[in-house]
Amino acid sequence: MKTTYGFRATMIARPGRGDELAALLLTAASGTDSAAHEDGVLYLVGRSASNRDVVHVTEGWTTKASHAASFASPRTRAFLAELAPLVTGEAQYQDEVPVGGRFQTEGHS
Repeated sequence: MKTTYGFRATMIARPGRGDELAALLLTAASGTDSAAHEDGVLYLVGRSASNRDVVHVTEGWTTKASHAASFASPRTRAFLAELAPLVTGEAQYQDEVPVGGRFQTEGHS
């Protein structure tokens, strides 16, 4: 699938809650909305190496409209409500369209 829309969101967890925030965000990758949506090409959760309460999410979508449809779904709205108590302030977004690359998980040689 071709990615035509994407972004990188940076969130700051409430002090000491970065682990919870990252863990909750990772559950979206196995859900039925958001990252697991058929038009969601990429969903990646990362952490700041210097501040464990700073969490990044990179998403790539086939179209901006498919992202908007997923974001408006009741499941995604409920998920965002779960995130809210863990986050301080507003998420910061950067325009970013993933074009390719490689990701190797632990245990692969």
